[in-house]
Amino acid sequence: MAILSKLHELMSLPGAVAAGEFSEDGRLLSYTGDISEKAAEIAALMAAANRAIGNMQAKGWSAYTGKDGFYPVQGFAVAAGKYAACIMGNVGVFVELSKADFDKTFEVLSKYV
Repeated sequence: MAILSKLHELMSLPGAVAAGEFSEDGRLLSYTGDISEKAAEIAALMAAANRAIGNMQAKGWSAYTGKDGFYPVQGFAVAAGKYAACIMGNVGVFVELSKADFDKTFEVLSKYV
């Protein structure tokens, strides 16, 4: 699926304010929505860094418990204030907490993993 159609679909989610795609190293590839390009660049870095930290923690948890299945991290959400960043793979969407449908958001995001 083309990047723009992914982002268009993500922007149709309840509460969506911005969506983007980023590289493994956190470089912004594309974005749309009600944030500046600089904010989108910072969001891309944050998403890649949080995924890397999550993977490190998942590997540690697997080693500690002796159970597989925690790694690799597929997605995550970070919520603060009025917004949440929901990420799966290299695609993410910012949503307003009061309007978001997290089940639907992660259902759509899971198509891009």
